[in-house]
Amino acid sequence: MRALYRSAPAAVKRLVDTAVSRSTRIPYAGVAHEPDVFLQKTSRANIVKKYLHKHLLLKWHGQTRLQLRNAAGVKRLLWIYTGKRNFGDATMDMSGRALLKGSEFEIDLFTLPNLHKLFGEDDVFKNVFSNLPDLSNRQYDAILMSEYNLPSIKLKTKHFNKLPYACLFQYFYGPDRNQTTFSHAAINHVFSLGYSDGEIVSMSKPYLAAKARTHDSVLPLLPGNRFLAFAVGGIDANRTYRQWGALLELIDCSDDRNMPKQIVLLGSDNGVAIADELLNRAFGTLKITSYVGKLTLLQSREMIAQASLFVGADGGLMHIAHSTPTPSVSLFSDREPPYLRLTEQCHSIGIQSSGDVDEIAPADVMSAIETQLATVANRAYSA
Repeated sequence: MRALYRSAPAAVKRLVDTAVSRSTRIPYAGVAHEPDVFLQKTSRANIVKKYLHKHLLLKWHGQTRLQLRNAAGVKRLLWIYTGKRNFGDATMDMSGRALLKGSEFEIDLFTLPNLHKLFGEDDVFKNVFSNLPDLSNRQYDAILMSEYNLPSIKLKTKHFNKLPYACLFQYFYGPDRNQTTFSHAAINHVFSLGYSDGEIVSMSKPYLAAKARTHDSVLPLLPGNRFLAFAVGGIDANRTYRQWGALLELIDCSDDRNMPKQIVLLGSDNGVAIADELLNRAFGTLKITSYVGKLTLLQSREMIAQASLFVGADGGLMHIAHSTPTPSVSLFSDREPPYLRLTEQCHSIGIQSSGDVDEIAPADVMSAIETQLATVANRAYSA
């Protein structure tokens, strides 16, 4: 590929350079990403092929002439998110909408059915849809696409062919990046909000919202005293922490006055076995309650929002936790650099393993918990 590139005409070189740059480089200062790591293991030919496939699809269907320079003057928008299905990525990718809260824009969301439960109670989107027939009688001034992926392009060209549109992430794909900051920076740019790069970096944070009824539904479930919320279980073995028992023993023996002695376990059905094992352990001072597999995502979020501290491995519930004011200790395997998952406003201590997340020593997690609780206590004392 490199030899062909060196001997190619100037026009071809410009095309390759444009395709690679738009696919791997984020144009906003302060958005952490790793294009060089991606380019070391990915063929430029494949990058150009994917870029041209999407670009030519848009051009063939007459879409490129409909692209807006910005969406600042648009009133009614339909935001199309057909990207990643998992809750963590979706939470980060969509987080920039927090900048639009209280604005004059009327924004509906069309997304994947499984993500409806995540955004269904949102306070930025006016409506959330996951079935195309529900859109048949609705009128929009423009479409907002999260990215140029094939499902979004096909949806736009087939059902909203004549509407103008803007796109947040454009052709970017592949390199690992801080999705939360990228989302905020893209929203700032597309809607001409005027925040500086530094302001975007400092304010970026995962964003979710829930209705009052969801908030109220967890109030009877709260422990009587301060508590720690742990997210147990996981789908990926590389990101599933299993040393909770040893960590709980350290907490049980702790004489730190800042340390809560009540633990609430959270997570989906894949964490039930771990939760049951922890419930069957005998502790001297700890009281453990499990709601694993018993709460909705947004109920779990509301529970975390009431906790003194959240502890969990990289996954959907961790990113959901970061949408709350609750500080956290976040555990990462060697595959997930914390600086690409966390932001300043997450108020989290990230611990990265040299291997699977399960290799992180309980003592290291305990130390981070103590640090976070001391910080919270000092802040409360100063106030």
